[in-house]
Amino acid sequence: MSLYELGVIIDPEVPPEDETATLERLEGIINEAGGEVFEKDAWGRRQLAYPIRKKNYGVYHFWKVNVGGEVLEKLNFEMRTNDAVMRSLILNMDRELRRKRKMDAKQEARAAKKAAKAAAAVVTADVED
Repeated sequence: MSLYELGVIIDPEVPPEDETATLERLEGIINEAGGEVFEKDAWGRRQLAYPIRKKNYGVYHFWKVNVGGEVLEKLNFEMRTNDAVMRSLILNMDRELRRKRKMDAKQEARAAKKAAKAAAAVVTADVED
């Protein structure tokens, strides 16, 4: 099982019952596959960066999910076919965290190299004096 982040933008004109039913359906798909939703973050109604379906607002929901990769196809199908869902995105956080660690290591190596070069310049300046 991998760690994923699921982002969903729900149509703001959908009744709250339909919004809840949609989110419960998504959570049901995850639970049926043996996964778990361990963090839910509801941002609420926010302005969109650009209009979607002639709407300028959407209701944002972000979940952190621990589930196997075979469930992603079912989730994507459900989100594509559900009229309440305006946009969705699933990120593999394991891959993102690995990439972040790699970039951090590169930045630390560059900083260490720069510091060593600066220290060498100070030592050479002291020797010349």
